Amino acid sequence: MKLLFFDMEFANGKVPGSIYSFGYLMTDEEFSPLLPPEDILINPECPWNEYVQQNILAYPMEEVEAAPAFPEVYGRIKALFDEADVAVGFSVSNDNRALAKDCARYGLAPILYSFFDTERLCRLQEEHKEAHGLGGYYTAWCKKAPENAHRSDGDALTTMELLRAVCREKHVSADMMLLAYPECCGKSNDARAKKEAKEASGNGKRRRRRHARGKKPSTKTETSAKRTDTPSA
Repeated sequence: MKLLFFDMEFANGKVPGSIYSFGYLMTDEEFSPLLPPEDILINPECPWNEYVQQNILAYPMEEVEAAPAFPEVYGRIKALFDEADVAVGFSVSNDNRALAKDCARYGLAPILYSFFDTERLCRLQEEHKEAHGLGGYYTAWCKKAPENAHRSDGDALTTMELLRAVCREKHVSADMMLLAYPECCGKSNDARAKKEAKEASGNGKRRRRRHARGKKPSTKTETSAKRTDTPSA
């Protein structure tokens, strides 16, 4: 079994999608590495939420805005999901929604995959009821603080190590854990993703034509001090 551990960061919750980094690694069901942790930077092509810019962004702004836009990395990201048997994240509803919205935003076909949510898994355990959030659960189960918080590859690695810790505590492999907790599983091809993709197809075609002409929308910073409406996983 191939497990894709993934995480995303978003530039602005008011802009559908607005993914600026996609972090991942891949392992087998015994957590042996198949692909090392890596972060794919993406130009979100939108105004930045000020809170994200000041407190979440782990890279120089210039580096992110020099990165390719989502349509240019879409094929690479889709290939990772296609290769994996299951995509594993933490609070994956935010990531699923953002990925579907970015696909819809550019008129691209939704990326279809099966997922497993480690946040749901942790909430179902009798241990560490006081913990919350990826950092909290990681500290409780792994007995150390996470590293590289708010870097997507760092959070993807943290998610892998969290699931590995729970599996070791329960003396099961990852595939056995997935079978034992079907309520933590799901599929990305829900009705919402399909609806958003259909409604945005016309706008996405216009955006692709704009890319072909080499024009990019403004990346002026949004001055609101309020955190993005779409929190990081």
